[in-house]
Amino acid sequence: MRSVLGAVLISGLAATSGPARAECDPARQTEPVASRFELHSDTVYDKHTDLTWMRCSYGQQWSDQGGCSGSAELMNWDSAMVLHLAGRTAWRLPDRDELQSIVDHRCKRPAIDEAVFPATPSIQYWTSTPSGPAYAWIIYFRTGMPTWTFPKSTPFAVRLVHEGR
Repeated sequence: MRSVLGAVLISGLAATSGPARAECDPARQTEPVASRFELHSDTVYDKHTDLTWMRCSYGQQWSDQGGCSGSAELMNWDSAMVLHLAGRTAWRLPDRDELQSIVDHRCKRPAIDEAVFPATPSIQYWTSTPSGPAYAWIIYFRTGMPTWTFPKSTPFAVRLVHEGR
């Protein structure tokens, strides 16, 4: 009996271990993606904020099939603050308001539009906004909520941004 129960539990875990889709409330209105964002393979331009975002989390790879693969690389705040993409210094860690601007409050797990930012893990992401000498703001993409109570030494995910197109 125990081996049958164990096999059922393991097969159930295996079936749910793939990428989960965001849980979105269709009753809550949102702006159509096309009116706000210009999609350019691995980047997206936000017309409202004049920011260009990496569509994948840092550490993930863009696929020609239109998605992100791999795992987000977790790092402490100091390491995230000095990141650049492909040696280009224009890419940087977003501040709290910038990262909060891509939260989709209709959705959770993750709280982001997956048509724009595919395969975003429902985890914490660093912002460049400090909260005293030892803490910095994060956005928790499971819920979309910001918080300031995490030490800068904690490893979290990163999404890079730069101004303009």
